[in-house]
Amino acid sequence: MALVNVMEKIVAEKLEIMLNEHDCCKCERCIEDMKAMALNRLPAKYASTHNGELFSKLDSTARQNSVDINVAVANAIDCVSARPSHEVGK
Repeated sequence: MALVNVMEKIVAEKLEIMLNEHDCCKCERCIEDMKAMALNRLPAKYASTHNGELFSKLDSTARQNSVDINVAVANAIDCVSARPSHEVGK
């Protein structure tokens, strides 16, 4: 297994869930912008083994980490929705 930032998977999963509750652009570009914005506000959680990945993922459910992830993703959705990096209608 390669070295991965487990936070990327966690943010992608949380973003998918939270986008169901928002009426906003869900094109690939906006979703990638939202992921990038959220990840830039969160600490990286690198793992090099399957066990390390599972441990990091479990740690993400801790109360403060969960709140931080929710806030970062919600802010990213709001920010990108207000100013998408593409023309409206594309």
